[in-house]
Amino acid sequence: MSRTSDEELGRRRFQLVKEQAVEDAVEKIRHGPAAEWQSLSTTDYTLLREILGDLWVGLERERWEQYSFSIVTRQDILDILALANDTRGHALTSAILDKMDAILSHAREHPSKPDSSES
Repeated sequence: MSRTSDEELGRRRFQLVKEQAVEDAVEKIRHGPAAEWQSLSTTDYTLLREILGDLWVGLERERWEQYSFSIVTRQDILDILALANDTRGHALTSAILDKMDAILSHAREHPSKPDSSES
């Protein structure tokens, strides 16, 4: 097989794996009671899928696999969509990735406590 064919197969496989990861995440979010999925518009749904795909590409797989998509809330979704609207048409910056990571890892609700030995 030619090198071009191998590269094309690699790109296709990457795309398929990404699409499956996003689909799995969306299904978990959709079935989570706090997501209030029915209140989202088709535009919101489409943008969420797009941004989850961008996140999957931008994050380490181990990090992605740590997310509990089933407990994502409607507010989490709206916050992610707001961040996505700020970057529309541009690659995600590390600052935006960090903010989205904080939302999906629920770190903003449970910030790490400072080590008491530092005092």
